[in-house]
Amino acid sequence: MATFPSLAPRTRSLSLGDIPQQVYKGTSGGEVRFKQGSAYVAQRLTLGYEYLAESEAQQILDHYAGQEGSLIPFDVSAAVWGGYTTPPVSAASYKWRYAGAFDVSIASPRRYNLTVELETVPI
Repeated sequence: MATFPSLAPRTRSLSLGDIPQQVYKGTSGGEVRFKQGSAYVAQRLTLGYEYLAESEAQQILDHYAGQEGSLIPFDVSAAVWGGYTTPPVSAASYKWRYAGAFDVSIASPRRYNLTVELETVPI
């Protein structure tokens, strides 16, 4: 299992998701919720990279190809969580996968911008 490249993102956004649940609404408007699991689902991490050198951008592109897009889950490196003493999402409970394809844009000659969106996979 390949680890996401050790490149510190310029921006990072985390959506914590929710516990899976089934919601039943009554005709009176009341709700009853049934818990369907104990692991959070739909956690998303958006990483923004700006002005990457070609070799750095290629690391991410090669990793995406190696994971066959969103098929194979992986770990994220400590560089992704730079600034946290303890990452907000436990590596012991979750792996990550690409949420979908991403675009690479040219920022200046030989410099690239990428925004990568990852989602959790409970283990």
